[in-house]
Amino acid sequence: MRSLASLMIVTCWSSSLIPAFAQSNSPFYRTFRNYKTSGWTANIGLHGFSAAPDTVPSLYQIIQPNVGLDTLHSGGWNHEGNRALKLGIGIWGQSPQSVIWDRWSLQLDGTRNRAISEFTGSIADSSGFLNPGGVLVDSSRSFLTTELTFRVHRAFEIIPDFFAEGHIGLGWDHEWGAYHERIGPDSMFVTRSNPSSDRIALELGVGVGVHTWGGRFLRIVGTVDALQLRPFAEEGDGRVQWFEGQYVPWNVTIHWDLLSKLPPQLCEQNPRKPPGEGDGFRESLFGDEMTKSKKKKDKKKKSKKKRRRW
Repeated sequence: MRSLASLMIVTCWSSSLIPAFAQSNSPFYRTFRNYKTSGWTANIGLHGFSAAPDTVPSLYQIIQPNVGLDTLHSGGWNHEGNRALKLGIGIWGQSPQSVIWDRWSLQLDGTRNRAISEFTGSIADSSGFLNPGGVLVDSSRSFLTTELTFRVHRAFEIIPDFFAEGHIGLGWDHEWGAYHERIGPDSMFVTRSNPSSDRIALELGVGVGVHTWGGRFLRIVGTVDALQLRPFAEEGDGRVQWFEGQYVPWNVTIHWDLLSKLPPQLCEQNPRKPPGEGDGFRESLFGDEMTKSKKKKDKKKKSKKKRRRW
């Protein structure tokens, strides 16, 4: 149900923004006379892997042959995620028709994920008696977590050169050098398989930015996983299942977007450049040869008019 609700929210959000997008004056869709329509982007920021929730009660009972219940453990889990540095690089471009989005981007990021879950409570011994003070610890970490994400963006101008933006993305995460360990009497707990090394998720993000100068933009963006597509979490939402815990990936990053300059000869023929005085497209149409030809025609017309007068 939560998976379906999340999907409906995303669909409604997208459809409700279509009229607004059509009316918006995006600073990214303005004419850049001397710049290409695509360029490079780099980012640095904070990656979070937060437990949601961070404490969970746990009770494991089995049915005995005499139809009685036998409690193997009773207590609670405390989950703790991590925060890590995030670095990334990618490419981006402007959309030729900015009805729904005005930009797209493909980005590769690197960070680290780590999670520790600790059970405290009573655990049954070999004779079946519950002993208080039992502890079981799950620990997981990766040497490197890579994130490859495709996004579509839309900017809304606040004042000239300052804008807010929203985006939707589809990302693939992979854990390199993943290490998972469980310490304690795990026979008294439900067996869990190791967390998946690959994940695919739908991402939502918002941010603010400024057009600094030329083809350069600075943005501060916050993102969060909205829907976990593979593998699904137990609740079917944006949370990642790692052993007993569930974790939400989020990011707060600073992006530096760059457009490359066009060569001077291409600036004159840039189709995005509006016609006007001194614009190269106009100069190429009315060059020296055409100007001379026009002058000759004007002289002939004047001489004919004089002859008629006389």
